[in-house]
Parts: sequence; C-alpha cells; structure tokens
Amino acid sequence: AWEVVGLLKDGVVTPSELIDVVERRLAEVEDLVHATPITCFDRARAAAAKLQRPSSPPPGYLYGLPVLIKDSVPVAGVRWTEGSKIFEHRVAKESGPTAKRLEEMGAIVVGKTNVPEFCAGSQSFNEIFPTTVTPWDLRTTAGGSSGGAAAALASCQCWLATGSDLGGSLRTPAAFCGIVGFRPTPGRASGGDPSAPRLWVHGTNGPMGRCVRDVGLLMDAMAGNFTWSFDWPPLPAGETYEAAALRGAAATSGWRVAFSTLGCTMRPELEALCRTAAKMLGGGVEAKDLPHSAIDLAAVEKAFLILRGKTFAETFQQTMANPLAAEVIKPEIQWNIALGQQPEAPALADAAQQDLSRLQDQVEALFQQVDILCVPTTRDAAFDAEVRYPVEQVGEAFSNYLGWMLPTFAGTVLLSPTVSLPVGFLPDGRPVGMQLLGPPGADAKVLEAAAYLEVLLNLPTACPEPRRGTVDLGTAGPRTKAEAKSHHEGEERRIVQRFRTESRL
Repeated sequence: AWEVVGLLKDGVVTPSELIDVVERRLAEVEDLVHATPITCFDRARAAAAKLQRPSSPPPGYLYGLPVLIKDSVPVAGVRWTEGSKIFEHRVAKESGPTAKRLEEMGAIVVGKTNVPEFCAGSQSFNEIFPTTVTPWDLRTTAGGSSGGAAAALASCQCWLATGSDLGGSLRTPAAFCGIVGFRPTPGRASGGDPSAPRLWVHGTNGPMGRCVRDVGLLMDAMAGNFTWSFDWPPLPAGETYEAAALRGAAATSGWRVAFSTLGCTMRPELEALCRTAAKMLGGGVEAKDLPHSAIDLAAVEKAFLILRGKTFAETFQQTMANPLAAEVIKPEIQWNIALGQQPEAPALADAAQQDLSRLQDQVEALFQQVDILCVPTTRDAAFDAEVRYPVEQVGEAFSNYLGWMLPTFAGTVLLSPTVSLPVGFLPDGRPVGMQLLGPPGADAKVLEAAAYLEVLLNLPTACPEPRRGTVDLGTAGPRTKAEAKSHHEGEERRIVQRFRTESRL
C-alpha cells in the first residue's frame, strides 16, 4: 500500500485507475473467498472525481487509495448489514467515525467486507452472504469477525482494510489469512464505547494490511481523538506509526522478549514456529517463558466473559424486546446476553473490574522486565469453515463458543496494543500467526518490533492464487443453530457458579 500511495502522490497512477484494478480483481477471486459481498464502485468513482488533496497533507494521508471497510461500520449511502438478517437491506444514512476519518484522509471506500452476525465470534458466517474462507485453503475459515477484511487482503482484492477487535477479531483472521492485523490500545482509534472507563473490556477499530509498514500507514490515517473518556500520551512530535515500522525494519539489534502460551495447549508445530520467531525477535536469544504467576489468567477469563456478557446484555436489550428480532439472533449471541442478565452479573462485574486493576499492576511489572510478550495467536491453524466454532482443539475441550479464543482475548483484557504477524506455515500450507504484545499506550513500539521481526522472517505476504488443501481438518463443532444452542444449554449458570466461587461472592 505504501508504494501505491507514493505512486498516487507523484501522479503516476490515478484513484480511478486503481478502482478499476480492484473491480477486476474482485471479479477474479470474490466467488472463491466471499470476502467483499458489498461494493460501491459508483460511489467510489464519484468520490475520486471530487478528491482534493490538501496543500499540506498530514501523516497517513492516502491520496485516493481504494480501501475496504468492515461491514460493522456505516458508510453513507452504502448497504450496512452487520451480518444480521434484521438489517439485511439497511442502507446507512451517514458515515460513522472510522469511515469519515478515512475519507478525510484521502481514502476511497470501494466496498464492505463480510462479518459474522453482529461481529460475534471468530468465524465469518451469517445468514445473508456465503461464509468467508481463507485463500490459503478454501475449505477453512478466514476467522472473524474481520474475516472478510483479512481474506480480501490475502487474496489481493485491495491494499488496505479496516477491522475491529473485542476478543481477537483483528488478530485471529490475520493469523488464519497470513496477513498483519493490529489491535491498538483502546482510545487510539474509534470503536467500542467511548464513555466506558479505562479499565474495561474494550472493542476498538484497527488497521489490517499485508505488511507492518502498511498497517502503520493505515494506523496514521485512522488515529485521532474520538471523544473517548480517557487518553494515552500522544506520539512524540514528528513521530508516526509508519515511521516506527520503518525504524524497526532497519534495526540491527533485538528486543527483550518473553514467550507464553497463556496456559493453553497449542499444536506442537505451531508453537515451535512461534518460539523460533520469538527467538529471532530477541536477536537470537531464547525468549524467557512467562512465569505462571506473572498474569492471573483465571482473572483474565472471568473479566472477559463477565464484562462481555454485561456489554451484550445492554447492547441488545432493545432488540431482544422484539420477539421477531430475538428469534433471528443466533444462539451464541443469545447465550452472551443471558450471561449478562444473570442476577449475579452486577456483583460479578464489580469483582471483574477490581480484577482489572490488579491485572494492570501485573502488566506494568511484566513490561518493566521485557519489551514484548510473544503469544501464539491461535491454538491451531484455520479450521473447517462449515463448523461454527470448535468445541475441541489439540485435546482441549471448550464449553462455549469463546473458549478457543483465550490467546487473543487475554490481550484485550490487559489493554495491550497487539499485532498479529505471520511467522510461518504448517506442512499443509496453512499460515501461523504470533501476537506481539506491549504495554498499554506503546503502540508505536509494538509496530517497530513487528517490523524488525518481519524483515527477518521474509515470508510471503499474500496468496494470489487461492487453493484448496487436502489435509484432514477433523474439526469438531456445531454446524447448525440447533447444535450451537444445545452446546450452550445451561452454560451461563455454570459460568456464574464457577466465578461466584472464585470471587467468594
């Protein structure tokens, strides 16, 4: 993307020519990956014709570069479904903060990328569009909820795409599709609930690209003051996220690195690739294994599940009051809502917020000892796209649709800026991603470290010719609504009883 932006700036290519390129590419691969079900080429060409570059463009200005926007974000005059049958035919009357910001920064929106229903879960299926798959193996999921964005980038549909992330929705798709996804520190970009306290389980928008420099460029375009109730120290004067990536790519010395699986069982080949990458990031020094006592992982899980449940219960209260709408919503979301509606939920939420304060003390202590914490993004590579979510991976069973996502939702709870970077491939060709976590607010530092590692790894950045694998996937999990509903039967009470005991309530 950064190279194309340079061509646009110099007048070598025009935005209209690039829109044509995107349209042709979608015609070639969209029916294979199902990444970008909504396009707006007429709107894009009209925007390109009216584009006026400022006399002094700010850092991150995109000079008419076509971009893809996740279908969780409204774009004026464009279909906006959020993956829900309830909003199947809705058209946005005005653009949301992310789309407005990007268009102000010279981006041309050409389409909307696929998401799971209301962006819940890390598998991009819904009842409106075909399930999104990764071009590295067309039988497997692209992840979610930014699965459409990741698959679009991996299949070379576009140069940059936006994503969002509450429990891993930028990072899991990046890992499954072999691209780069960055969850910034909450408050750096739009998304989530800006009125929520700093110590919370925040959703946030973030950039996705095929290399770290591209992600830094898009982060410069996306970053800004979006009326969050809190803020982090700004970048130093003259510093940009793209400059941090460039600095990392040119660096010659490694970082102080710790490694952890966060208590999760990982596929051995996947863990080995991540450990090797962590050693490379450390300049050839073995990464220290994070002591089990360093981060209270039980508190992490409790905070994420309880506060997410509270958020879902509040968000969907009005929707669930409509019996017709409530009947449409998938059982995974209904379980999340039910968890947040339990009589004990307020007390558990208070206890979880107290845990967040203690966890931040642990995070501060950790990053006084190391610069970067490396964690595999997923326990295994991309799974069968016909399965809604896995109920078992690498011998570990999960009692709800979020269980397999602990490696990513931990970073959310810790408020860590986190990038998922491809670090290799399994023997069958499926990509493997690793997360680089830093202390809250250290977004530029995390991108700098990722760019350093990216140069050392020197991996392919896309899969321009989508392929179908042959390895037996063997994914266990529900394939229907009825099976998902059955799997979650009584789970909200089991979780409440477990966390009541742990919290001594």
